[in-house]
Amino acid sequence: MNFLKKILKLSGTGFTNDQYYESMNMALKRLNTNYTMLHYPFYVKESDSFIQAQKNLTDYCVSLLEPLKNKEILEIGSGNGVQSLYINTVFNPLSITGIDLSIANIEIANSEKERLGADNVKFIVDDAQNLTQIPSDSVDTLLNIESAFHYPDKPAFLKEVHRVLKPGGQFLIADILSTREKREGIMKIWGKPMVHHFWNRKRYEEEFLKSELVINYSEDISQQVRKGWSIYRNWIPKIKRKSFLTNVAFRIFYVINARLNIHFLHKRQQYLIYVGYKPVSDT
Repeated sequence: MNFLKKILKLSGTGFTNDQYYESMNMALKRLNTNYTMLHYPFYVKESDSFIQAQKNLTDYCVSLLEPLKNKEILEIGSGNGVQSLYINTVFNPLSITGIDLSIANIEIANSEKERLGADNVKFIVDDAQNLTQIPSDSVDTLLNIESAFHYPDKPAFLKEVHRVLKPGGQFLIADILSTREKREGIMKIWGKPMVHHFWNRKRYEEEFLKSELVINYSEDISQQVRKGWSIYRNWIPKIKRKSFLTNVAFRIFYVINARLNIHFLHKRQQYLIYVGYKPVSDT
């Protein structure tokens, strides 16, 4: 792909979901040689690489759950599959299925699965709001990290979480929430084509009550995530220099994304984790 095409793809990052994730996959692979997770970094220490900071977030989320070993895991919004494959390697579930609406993401995920020989991992295209390929009462642990803010019908998503979990099954939803009653300014303009549907904390808690899911833990980790983004300058010099102009384009891309995320998490967003379970009896 020539320089002009790369510039056009990067410049389209904020205009559609497909362009955004295509750009993110391309840019992160450029920085790290291989594909990386697509979620935000979580600060543990100043020397962490971008990849390690992303692993920190996954590790922290998993630490809030019962052990995943020998469990049937479902990741909804699995993106390019790198997180599911990491969880499979580190936490030894019986199996893990990754669901994503993007065909391009699932193609990358299946390619990475084959490269690693992960036979107990499966990736399929499906809709979080209508999981046609996931049987009821079939999942021990459900993960949904930085995906739900794209869903226009989150009540339907929560109903699907309840349906597919086994009685007593656990779930973790990590989502970016709005701290405002309604979108305004740049988020209102950007949110339409990017299909952003941010709930605030009050709305989430109201809908959880309706969903019959039980929340036993919630946490605001905005500060750790914001601090994770703040060390982005440590990562930029590691970009391999194949082309001066291309490097300039990617550096601009990283700086803009990092600064925007820091700004939003400081001024109008918060990063919340919800952990809960499906009751053994609904009666």
